Amino acid sequence: MKAALAAVLLALLTGCASDARMPGEHRLAIQPARTASAEGWLGMTDRHSGAYLWVSPQAFLTEADVAQAELAMTPEQQPAIVLTLTAAGRATLAELTRRGINQPLAVLVDGELRLAPIIREPVLDGRVALTGFDSLDEAEALVRDWSR
Repeated sequence: MKAALAAVLLALLTGCASDARMPGEHRLAIQPARTASAEGWLGMTDRHSGAYLWVSPQAFLTEADVAQAELAMTPEQQPAIVLTLTAAGRATLAELTRRGINQPLAVLVDGELRLAPIIREPVLDGRVALTGFDSLDEAEALVRDWSR
């Protein structure tokens, strides 16, 4: 009995300590990118534009930095997601975009490069619009996962 209880507790602790996600949860990572190779950075292709970029191995922002996710539609009636970041996320995005003028900013969903806009000016309001989704269903699922 004690051995069985110890095994159950060990399994529960292992589950809590793992990086496992519940089915349906999607990961978000926003990180610096470059058009030229950079040592230690990951080469990735944007599946929509076909652009090949070098992406920082470190995510500066994740779904944990999202205070609110809202579904929107582009003028072309394509689904978009508007993210409003937490105060800490807003500060991180402001600094990241201040340093990265004229460089791409990589947006990864579940480890896949989905969007890489060129930073033209610092983003100070902590709001980011994401586009390029395969379907309205995909965008809605991400909004559900990233909303608090």
